Amino acid sequence: MFIIEWDNDGYPTEKSLCRLAEVLRNENVKEAIDAFYNALEENFYYECCGLTKIEVRGEEINVWEYHTMGWSGNEDIINILKQCWLWSIFFERHDKGGHYYFKPKEEDINK
Repeated sequence: MFIIEWDNDGYPTEKSLCRLAEVLRNENVKEAIDAFYNALEENFYYECCGLTKIEVRGEEINVWEYHTMGWSGNEDIINILKQCWLWSIFFERHDKGGHYYFKPKEEDINK
């Protein structure tokens, strides 16, 4: 399920950002979780997101990485996700320069 629609200039449409925010507030937890991870998978720079291992609190763990690359469209997506209650559950680490790391989806852990 694609949640982000991109305009001709490569920015997420306002409509898709509003839809993302709405689904994240949804009482259907599964839909909210799916939307959260779908938004992370829809980075404008496809090579700037995915599974990796990094150190978090002194331990190397599997994470889903999302790098904004300074692109304001990617920053718009992160800003919507930051407002969601799921952020505090999935967020693992942030590095200066727009580098975000999240717990991977359950099915990604089991691959």
